[in-house]
Amino acid sequence: MSGGCEACVATLFVLQGPDKGKQLRADDDTVVLGRGSPQAPLTDQTVSRRHAELRRADEGWTLRDLNSANGTYLNGVRLQRPTRLKRGDQVRVGSTLLVYGGDETQQQFTGSGIPTDLVTLDVGAIDASVVASVPALDDSVVMAAPETAYAVKAWNAMRDIAAVIGSLLPQEQLLARVVDIIFEQLKVDRVVIFIADELSGELLPEAVRYHSREAPRGAQREGIVASRTILNHVVQSREGVLCSNVLADARFQSGKSVHNMGMRSVICAPIVARETVLGVIHVDSQVTRHTFNEHELKLLVAIGNQTGLAIENQRLVQAQLQRERLAAAGETVAYLSHYIKNILQGMRSGADVVARGLSRKDLAMTGQGWQIVERNLDRSYNLMLNMLAFSKQREPNLEMLQVNRIVEECVGLVQKQADDARAVLLADLDETVPAAPLDFDGVHQVVLNLLENAIDAVRGRAGVINVRTRYDAAARRIVFSVTDNGPGIPPDQRARIFEPFHSTKGHGGTGLGLAVARKIVGELSGSIDVAAPADGGAEFVVRLPAALATESAGETMGPAR
Repeated sequence: MSGGCEACVATLFVLQGPDKGKQLRADDDTVVLGRGSPQAPLTDQTVSRRHAELRRADEGWTLRDLNSANGTYLNGVRLQRPTRLKRGDQVRVGSTLLVYGGDETQQQFTGSGIPTDLVTLDVGAIDASVVASVPALDDSVVMAAPETAYAVKAWNAMRDIAAVIGSLLPQEQLLARVVDIIFEQLKVDRVVIFIADELSGELLPEAVRYHSREAPRGAQREGIVASRTILNHVVQSREGVLCSNVLADARFQSGKSVHNMGMRSVICAPIVARETVLGVIHVDSQVTRHTFNEHELKLLVAIGNQTGLAIENQRLVQAQLQRERLAAAGETVAYLSHYIKNILQGMRSGADVVARGLSRKDLAMTGQGWQIVERNLDRSYNLMLNMLAFSKQREPNLEMLQVNRIVEECVGLVQKQADDARAVLLADLDETVPAAPLDFDGVHQVVLNLLENAIDAVRGRAGVINVRTRYDAAARRIVFSVTDNGPGIPPDQRARIFEPFHSTKGHGGTGLGLAVARKIVGELSGSIDVAAPADGGAEFVVRLPAALATESAGETMGPAR
């Protein structure tokens, strides 16, 4: 849950270019425009990854170029230094033209960050007169043909809200995006979204945003008072209402001006999903600035309907994910319990042999029993390593290393296992392979898993295992492979060999070795592939970057001609 912050929110509209129609909002103190920007991404290939920067200043926003390949132009003039933006300024980056929509100071709160005294539900003290109402399930909400200007607003709002439905955002982010859409399409001063508690049904404010232009900096914040009577009416009747608190407010009769008292026009619309009210959207505006009409009432009711679908969709997906997590956890526990039971049984058998050997003072029998215990200790140790690697997201610790040295160490560690399996282990290491940014522990575990997988594959036959390294200069990749002459991989199993807990060894494997190898290789921005000829054998090939990824100015295309 997030708290609140006061910020001048800058808005840029894309007029030309691949992202035409997109709106970019600058909520942070510094926002980068570019193809690689997480805040304001553009898909235009003539735009640099970090092209230009918007920075919050005392009196608004400034724009500066970030040494982009094709330059940044403000109102047709190439930008040479940070420049203050004015409403209506045109900004060109690459072949994309944007217009600066200005900035406005807003207060925003979501979830548990909403101050307890910010939103008040009152009965009667500041009640309202219902001017108009629209049932949430009325076809006219969608089918009516409004005036052109309102039709455009409705189309834009429905387009944006449809994107929200498909995004599966967490509820807090979803509601924040809905508030964005309302502020974009309606002339509102304040928005509060109430969500009904799933157990008690009580309406609780989950998203609040309002303009703070009305109060000077440092002045006491004005609370938002919503009529409980109206909210209850909206929930019970499942209809949106357009209200005015001017006529019903007793203070208005005292002769004080509407402007001084801040009389407000209010719309309340239910958030409905399959005839169930999930919450209420409450918006208002000072009547001196804007008075809502029935077109805007219908639009907000439509937004409420779509928001309900988005919330229900998100909840259904979360419920399904929870069920899948529980099922996966149960399957994992059952699978690991069975494998650990086999390890313990092996250790118990080895311990019995050791006990018999000691009682008979037979050192040969004692040694055989200890080998069984030792082998099962290795199995349990490898299981723990793979479980830790698979269950934990880790950041690779990169350092310049020789992959040959890692492979040599791993070959030495598994040599005894290969000997026990009567397999020949060959290492063909290209000494011209350069040092590369590698994570020692990660690569070490990948090589060990592939070698142990190959040893298990050739056990019981005249097995030969080859481990090779080479350098792919064209692709700038470090390549190492492990090949065996085992029985191979059945065609129907090849697509699943990297899945966790899927094993072709029956009860002899955990199904984690290859899954962990793929996970670690992915964390290193590499790839792992398998080839399994029809006549038997298998080859696993790992490719890792030979250098850290860097941004190149050559990635940016020239400006469109």
